[in-house]
Amino acid sequence: MFRLNRLCAAVAVFVAFGSVYVAAAPKKVVKPAPKAAPKVAAKPAIPPMPTGPKLLKIVAGQAFEAIPTAGPSLLSFTLCPEQVAPMTFSATFGKPVTVKAEGVDLVGPGKITKDNVTVKLVKGSDLLPAENVEINPAASVFWVDVTVPRGTKPGLYKGYVKFSTPEKQLDIVSMEVNVLPLRLIGSSKQYALYTSMGPSAEGSAALGADAYASLLQNVSALGFRAIAVNADPDKIADTLKACGSAGLVGGTPILAFASGCGIPSIGEVQAVEAAKRAAGIPTLFQFCANNPCSEEEITAAVDRARLMRQAKCQVAATVSDAETAEKLLPVCHAINYRIDMPYVQNLINGGSDRTDKWEWYWWDARQDVRDNRINAGIALWRSGLYGCMPLWMPEQDGDGAMTLNSLMGMALREGVTDTRYITTYMKALRELKDKKRQADKDYIASTESYLAAFLARPLGGVTNQDLRAFRAKMVEFTNKLEARL
Repeated sequence: MFRLNRLCAAVAVFVAFGSVYVAAAPKKVVKPAPKAAPKVAAKPAIPPMPTGPKLLKIVAGQAFEAIPTAGPSLLSFTLCPEQVAPMTFSATFGKPVTVKAEGVDLVGPGKITKDNVTVKLVKGSDLLPAENVEINPAASVFWVDVTVPRGTKPGLYKGYVKFSTPEKQLDIVSMEVNVLPLRLIGSSKQYALYTSMGPSAEGSAALGADAYASLLQNVSALGFRAIAVNADPDKIADTLKACGSAGLVGGTPILAFASGCGIPSIGEVQAVEAAKRAAGIPTLFQFCANNPCSEEEITAAVDRARLMRQAKCQVAATVSDAETAEKLLPVCHAINYRIDMPYVQNLINGGSDRTDKWEWYWWDARQDVRDNRINAGIALWRSGLYGCMPLWMPEQDGDGAMTLNSLMGMALREGVTDTRYITTYMKALRELKDKKRQADKDYIASTESYLAAFLARPLGGVTNQDLRAFRAKMVEFTNKLEARL
């Protein structure tokens, strides 16, 4: 009995001790199960870009240059946001086939939609719609414009031009568009198309409302900011409103009083000024003379100019010889000189003896593609003049509104773009110079030396390849200047 009691007591002590040990032991921590990561919707897969051509023989070329007989087919563009850039290519096929050529969306860091890709058929100097085009063993030449909208992300975009028959897609031409990390700003030069076409013109120069609206849109697409307005005083208000709607709000030339309308009244001149304000056009020049030749015409122009000055408007005249310019300078605020006049040529070739007038130069823009590119571009910059007013007169019935969409017109656009590259560089240069830092001076000087040397080259020797290299340098310099700000 005694032993049984001792055994029971021992068991009780052991149980009590075990209970204390268990209570004192650390509790095992149970970690909660990790939460499942939220599901992210998968981005839709971008379908592989087709490659081509597979059936057509395609040779890529550069705008305004002869296309080689053989070479790569890839259309490769390099341009900035807010710029249009062209390329050309030739296409042949073993047997005649009728096709339509058009662009598609360009895909890269973002998207450049297909409405920014235009394809035209080249016929002589004309650019025609690329619809119902017959391709055969003889080469057909096509022109492609790519527009990069403002805000487009820089990087490489890919797409193609597709050729389709009514039944199916026949073939494609691959495209690559390299969008540069540089916004191209507007030119500091003033561009106005000097034309007789308008609501009050006669013969082939007379345009109805739709044709005139088409003309204004085409002029704006070239990068021009004004057009000469040939409208009687009672039509000026509506005409200027149409110009404003098309974005043509630069230094607008008014030709109504330079086209055989006699001596205007002060009231008519003031009515034009009122119409200008209503249309939101900040600057307007009323022309008293459109290239007068005889003494009688010059005298009439002087009389008009004096009356216009009494009405407090800005008076201008277009001239083609030094004697006429000398007679009109005292009564005009602005002069539009023919480009081959000694005064203009001296300025283009390094002269600096400028008058205190608003000054432009003009030439016949229906004559030569290369002249249009140079005269609207680096020659204008070299001259130091306010701007230019290339002459664009209709050559035959029916060619009034659409013929700007031609190689002649595209050359004007490319000349404007050349000065946009210089303007963009000059803006960055001025901003860096304003910092007045010693560390920047050597690089600034090197960029200025390059620009001065390029602009000093004989214009006759400047090629399209030279101008492409020049633009690339302007991009390089501008980006590096901006990186230093």
